[in-house]
Amino acid sequence: MRRASRHFSPFSSRGRRTLLAIVLTFAISSTLSVAVSIWATSRSKHQAAVIQVAARQRTLAERYVQEVLLLQSGKRADPAKTAAILRESALALLDGGPVPSVDGDDDETTIVGQTDPRVRAELRQQLNLVTDLTEAGAAYLRGQTLPNSELTADERVEVKDPVQRLRILAALTSNVSLNAARSIAARADRQIVDLVRLQIALGVGGLLMSLAFAFAIMTATRRQTAHFRSLVTASTDLVLVFGQDGCRYASRSVSRALEQEEPELLGNGFAQFVHPDDRAALADACLNGRPTELLFRIQDPFGAWRQLEAHVTDLRDDKHVAGVVLNARDVSERVRLEEELTRQAFHDGLTGLPNRALFRDRLDQALARSQRSGEPLAVLLLDLDGFKQVNDSLGHDAGDQLLAEVARRLAAVVRPSDTVARLGGDEFAVLLEESDDSASVSLGGRLLERLEDTITVGGHELAVGGSMGIALHAGGAGAGEELLRDADVAMYAAKEAGNGGYELFQPDMARQFGELLGLKQELRLGLDRNEFLLHYQPEIALGTATIVGVEALLRWNSPTRGLTPPLRFIPLAEASGLIVKLGEFVLREACAQTARWRADRLLPEPFVTWVNVSGKQIATGQLHTVVQRALVDAGLPAEYLGLEITETALIEEGPSRERARFQLEALHELGVRIAIDDFGTGFSSLGQLRDFPLDMIKVDRSFVHGVERSDKEAAITANLVSLAHALGVVAIAEGIESEEQLASMRALGCDLAQGFLFAHPLTASELEVVLENPSAAFALTVPQGSPT
Repeated sequence: MRRASRHFSPFSSRGRRTLLAIVLTFAISSTLSVAVSIWATSRSKHQAAVIQVAARQRTLAERYVQEVLLLQSGKRADPAKTAAILRESALALLDGGPVPSVDGDDDETTIVGQTDPRVRAELRQQLNLVTDLTEAGAAYLRGQTLPNSELTADERVEVKDPVQRLRILAALTSNVSLNAARSIAARADRQIVDLVRLQIALGVGGLLMSLAFAFAIMTATRRQTAHFRSLVTASTDLVLVFGQDGCRYASRSVSRALEQEEPELLGNGFAQFVHPDDRAALADACLNGRPTELLFRIQDPFGAWRQLEAHVTDLRDDKHVAGVVLNARDVSERVRLEEELTRQAFHDGLTGLPNRALFRDRLDQALARSQRSGEPLAVLLLDLDGFKQVNDSLGHDAGDQLLAEVARRLAAVVRPSDTVARLGGDEFAVLLEESDDSASVSLGGRLLERLEDTITVGGHELAVGGSMGIALHAGGAGAGEELLRDADVAMYAAKEAGNGGYELFQPDMARQFGELLGLKQELRLGLDRNEFLLHYQPEIALGTATIVGVEALLRWNSPTRGLTPPLRFIPLAEASGLIVKLGEFVLREACAQTARWRADRLLPEPFVTWVNVSGKQIATGQLHTVVQRALVDAGLPAEYLGLEITETALIEEGPSRERARFQLEALHELGVRIAIDDFGTGFSSLGQLRDFPLDMIKVDRSFVHGVERSDKEAAITANLVSLAHALGVVAIAEGIESEEQLASMRALGCDLAQGFLFAHPLTASELEVVLENPSAAFALTVPQGSPT
């Protein structure tokens, strides 16, 4: 197995560990030396006491003989006490313990026993002599003679005189005590010599170890210094040290970045490469050590200015540096990225114009300046006329080219101090500072005239116009949101007056168009607050009088307006683009409700829930994706869903029509049913029906109602039904409200019917009652000969 590579850490604790080892070595050596010294001193002290006691035995033996003689001559003496001291001292010398004191001589002390065999033999001999001496003295005092056979020390004393005998025994005791003291002293001398040798060995060993550790720490220091130098020289960060006389040090990375040698950068050399606008800030930072973070520019060898971000460290009090250190890195790419992100956040990606956020910010600043100066300003809001048709007929790429060209034309007309912004879609805004009503109206007219010039887009020459609203601010306090709203109201007034013009905001416009703008805002909030719901209108098979499907119809349960019908808000949703989100809601809710009915086994076979689809939903190019997601989320088979497309959504030629056909074909192959709504009111050529997958044609209610009034209407309706059958699709008559209309549509061979005659749009719970008992709900008579 391959060994893991050793972790490279040039600034690890190698030096600290070496220094710690040296300190520990000195501590151990010193502790050992002190301990040995204390031990040796203590032992020497004990040996001195032992020698003293051993030497004292000689004196005590002579004193004992004198006290015996004094007591014998009738004088006062206590030889028994002296004998006891002699014996106890001899025992203490041999085995250790307390030594009794001698009056007038020394105090009681404690000594350790001797371990040397030779010394112990001499001390046992001394103990025996002490025993013989004290027994001889006691016998003398009693007037007895101690025979030679009773001596325990194996001495041969031939003298019969008891006094002489005592003196001889005392002399022998003294000699043995003196010999023991000499042996103990010699042993102590040897211990002292060993101690000196040990101290010398410890000192020499400690010195050698200290030298070895000192060499190790010097090696580690040199290694760390080399590592540090390698890191600094190899680092891409630029390291600079500045003092009173300018640059004092420049790392190799600085030399590489500027392609200059270090001597050329010292002093004032580095400052020559700094941007003139940044030299003062750099000089101040290098002089004072503040601020701690600095951004400045240097010029590279190619003449480009590079952005450097430097961390400033004041090390003037450090005697090893004595200067201000700059650790800098090149952040040019990051600065450029930040600038690009800022530009993207506040500019339109297509036209490069400021977006709504930046326009609002500039408008707020302009209003603040207007409040201080009293100068007027104006906001112009422009909405292109017919832009949807360009997108639908020529495609979104052509629409993007048109918007970019409009942006260029608008920017070319205004002053450099004015702001042109794209607020979204085909809506543009212009901010005019220090502009009164006449100047604003004049500029608005020029902008519209400039737009009228022909624009070539995708090989087509287009004449594009616009409707403009102008809102004026006379100076003083004001709110940007109010000014934009006034311009929006004026723009709607211009559209109502006829495309291609402008309107100056008047207070009475707010009353006329304020409700419309308020409705648009309420629609947005209604989507967020789930205020929309679906009603369902049954579709009846005329041949069997059974329910074969329902049409999902959107309703708005507004907290302020109540249950609002679609004709009240759908046109505004179409105009504002909210119809796309509303359409997604209808698809999701219709699929989910149908799946619940199916799970409850309420649906007959076959059954289709039909959902109206706006042309703008098709234009997004995401209709098939949205439908598939709704089916999957609800767990509903595709054959239970049908889409109703109006003729006007399909009659445009070009890329948009091809995208619509592609999406509908993909959905039809999936199993989704396709129907043409309001048939007969929009197609310029019936032959276009061949290009789209169809399952059903809905005959518009205008033809159904005209069947009773006009033979021509009846003929047209009959032809529409016949055309549907010729194409192999189902014909359904919508808007049937009377028995006569029902009979006429049956006579013309219409397959299905829908209208108030059968049922008004029902809630989901109301329709469940109908689905549970359809025969009771629709008392229709099945024509004779029709299948049941």
